[in-house]
Amino acid sequence: MGKVFLWMGAVLLAIYLVKSQFLTSKTWTPFRDGCVASGNASEAQCSCLSDYVHERFSDQEVQRIMDTQITDPVFADKVNRTVMAGTLACRNPD
Repeated sequence: MGKVFLWMGAVLLAIYLVKSQFLTSKTWTPFRDGCVASGNASEAQCSCLSDYVHERFSDQEVQRIMDTQITDPVFADKVNRTVMAGTLACRNPD
């Protein structure tokens, strides 16, 4: 029985390490900080907007958005619509 708990602990530790190192967003904090620095929204609103954007775009896409490297007009339209909808949704965050 002790070996079962030992294996379960090892598996849970491995899951935690993978999740914390590889599945966390590297662009969430810079996106939120850029939003806060704009001075147009509170920290809570910017956190909400960052969550909203990161639910709809990958980290690579968010990095392209922050670097203003959007060349595809369809993608640019999607970004504009998403940011507008997120701004409206995060007007009064919980």
